[in-house]
Amino acid sequence: MLMYTTKTISVIIITICAAITTISSLLLFSPSQQIQLIQNGNDYAYDYNAFAYHGKEISQTLNYAQFLPLTSNNQSHQVKVIVNYSVMEPSIVNKNMNAIMQLFASNGTLIKTSSFPNGFIINSTSGQSQLATTITDNTVKNVKAVVMFSNATKNANFSNPLSIDLNLGQKIPP
Repeated sequence: MLMYTTKTISVIIITICAAITTISSLLLFSPSQQIQLIQNGNDYAYDYNAFAYHGKEISQTLNYAQFLPLTSNNQSHQVKVIVNYSVMEPSIVNKNMNAIMQLFASNGTLIKTSSFPNGFIINSTSGQSQLATTITDNTVKNVKAVVMFSNATKNANFSNPLSIDLNLGQKIPP
């Protein structure tokens, strides 16, 4: 009886270790890639780089930001942010990437998300990216803009978020 219990415990431990290995292996992939891996029975002969995205592949700093009424329509306001970026992971140079700007109201509610429709190619290890969007709710007087770089499909973050608080009429010069 003791031997049967030992074998049973060994099988349980091996099963738990296999599950932990599978879960930790999946952490190397984005959520959509994880789903595809699970659906394919964890077959890693996959057309993906086994490279963990940790949000530090691109470093960004604020160059300029504004939150201004549009002159053509006093009912709308424009948020524009220009960031300087430096590529810290050389393998993403000449790759199609994206930048995302999320706008939040002062109470933390997400107002709008904008990005490049088809992404853009990062051609060098440094450069600038400009994001701009229009808010049609003229009652919004303060926003927090959060900018992040991602892959082209916007499912893996490549930079830490850059957060900018703006009041209507404000410009943050370079």
